[in-house]
Amino acid sequence: MNLDISALYRQHCKELLHHLLRIVKCQETAEDLVQESYLILARTANATAIENPRSFLYRTASNLALDHLRHNKIVERHQEAALLAEEPQQSGAESEIASQQCRTLLYQTIAELPPRCRDAFILHKIRGLSYREVAGVLDISESAVEKHIVKGLVHCRKQRAQLAIAFLPTPSCRQTNYFKAAS
Repeated sequence: MNLDISALYRQHCKELLHHLLRIVKCQETAEDLVQESYLILARTANATAIENPRSFLYRTASNLALDHLRHNKIVERHQEAALLAEEPQQSGAESEIASQQCRTLLYQTIAELPPRCRDAFILHKIRGLSYREVAGVLDISESAVEKHIVKGLVHCRKQRAQLAIAFLPTPSCRQTNYFKAAS
């Protein structure tokens, strides 16, 4: 079966783009995924018969979007792991004081967040709940949870310069080393 890919593109491109925008929430990413979906359709149509090209496009695009979201989540976890990586051990008392100072400044930074944002941030980043679990606890949507988490991370990153300056003499502070490396 020989498909007219350009006709299919004209016919379904806008609705497919809209579908992907609801999933990935980014215009450029959605556009890239639409292009990739049509490329996969073209390659597959040459090898096998596709009975319903529209369904094939939607399934392919949805799978690509989910892969994209999974990849972003993995990248985020690796970035968090780098932030929380253990530093070389210091003497017990010095290490304990530095850790306590880091926690205090981190908690102060989190306390500056708006209440709903702070709750979502603490439940996800500190208590380890998933977006879905946080959404259930706070009775908000998962996308609202994601927005609150991003807002919290942005706020914490804005405070990094102050934290780094405050902890320059104390190299054991995890956040300080992260902030120095990220600058």
